[in-house]
Amino acid sequence: MLNVIMQKDKLYIGDFPVLVVDLKTQKNYIHCEKEDIPFKKEICLSPDLLQGKRQKVLNTALNYYYQTACEIAEETRFAREYGKRANRTKVVKTEK
Repeated sequence: MLNVIMQKDKLYIGDFPVLVVDLKTQKNYIHCEKEDIPFKKEICLSPDLLQGKRQKVLNTALNYYYQTACEIAEETRFAREYGKRANRTKVVKTEK
């Protein structure tokens, strides 16, 4: 089951990575090991869902958003690792 904590106007979804949803400003991000990655999807959850009504609908929505966040975090990690390997250029001196 997905770990969800609500504090003030923020939702913290998952354990690692953690999707942080600001319900007021929609400045959402994925908290990973060394950085916060912007999560540019708008997450609209009605007050009745947040109050525990229609629990299955809420769980489905949170699982969808969290799965998307995990995919973004994983793709970012792969891109960073590739960037470290790909940027190994050698300078070769040529004689004129």
